[in-house]
Amino acid sequence: MIDDKDLKALMDYGESENPVVSLYLDVDLTKRTKEEVMLVLRGLLKEASAQADKADIERIRDFFTLEYDWQAKGVAVFSCEKSGLWQTYSLAAPVQDGVYVMPKPYVRSLVILKALHDRYGIALVSREQARFFLLLMGEVMEYEGVVGSIPGRHKQGGWAQARYQRHIDERAAQQLRSAAEAFVNLYSKEKWNYIILGGTDENTNMFQEFLPSNLRELVIGSFAADMTASTREIRDEALALAQAFEKKRAASLVKEAVTKAAKGKGAAIGLDDTLNAVREGRVQVLLVMPGFKASGRACENCGYVTVQEIENCPFCSANMVEVPDVVERAVEQTFKANGKVVVVQDGEELKKAGSIAALLRY
Repeated sequence: MIDDKDLKALMDYGESENPVVSLYLDVDLTKRTKEEVMLVLRGLLKEASAQADKADIERIRDFFTLEYDWQAKGVAVFSCEKSGLWQTYSLAAPVQDGVYVMPKPYVRSLVILKALHDRYGIALVSREQARFFLLLMGEVMEYEGVVGSIPGRHKQGGWAQARYQRHIDERAAQQLRSAAEAFVNLYSKEKWNYIILGGTDENTNMFQEFLPSNLRELVIGSFAADMTASTREIRDEALALAQAFEKKRAASLVKEAVTKAAKGKGAAIGLDDTLNAVREGRVQVLLVMPGFKASGRACENCGYVTVQEIENCPFCSANMVEVPDVVERAVEQTFKANGKVVVVQDGEELKKAGSIAALLRY
């Protein structure tokens, strides 16, 4: 899977005199066979051959014929042999088939893919042990768990039994505290966007109390599950919570943007105002509908983009050139400026506002 560092490196790739081939291929074998995938690939390469170098076409074909292991659901390939560019990425989610021959890598599909799939850390906890998982692109991967050693039930009665029970409770609390510490350490490496907890209400509540405030704020919900639950069961429970959360969050962000824009402060709606905010580096959250595109012009010097038909940049006076998609440029620039891109799937309100909006830093 591509990480933010790789994605920014592709974005920073300067425009080349040689054509760059960017190819996206859906290789989910639950939907079509290898033969069908290869048929689509041949069609894409034939489409690209009119503009691309023959060496790049052959290298991409050889990669899928001789090297690819068919384990992913999507693949992205970037090739420009004359400029020394060759990158392949196996993706955990399908992508829309497509090929682009341009002076630089076409990365919008990857940015949208990342925007559609946040990283969720999952902690399944009990009084005896904990298991940690990553939910990404609809799939769950289990990390190494934390195992405690809590004494079993004691049949002794009276005061001795009460003291023993307190001992058990203290040991259980210590186990949950240790599990929380391990989870915090894992977060420092994994940097999940959100957190989901599993287990009984009592255990998840206590575990959450042991988390630092910055991680408690990332918890979006919890589900009941036994420690022996399968990875599939964990995935189904966590995915349902994540999907409901993402739908509610997107609707809330759109409503906030529309409300703030109406008051003239803190948000931009529509393509013109949003592009201006992107240029000024003020975008904290960019909201965009999937598939929304618009042609326009871009400055060859400072990168300013607009849908207006102007010959010279109003900011640096450099030449403005036609670009097929200014929305792609807005997505790239927001990502580079460490803003967040949110793709709004059910976006009727956003569509009415122009299919794109932004919440601003200032």
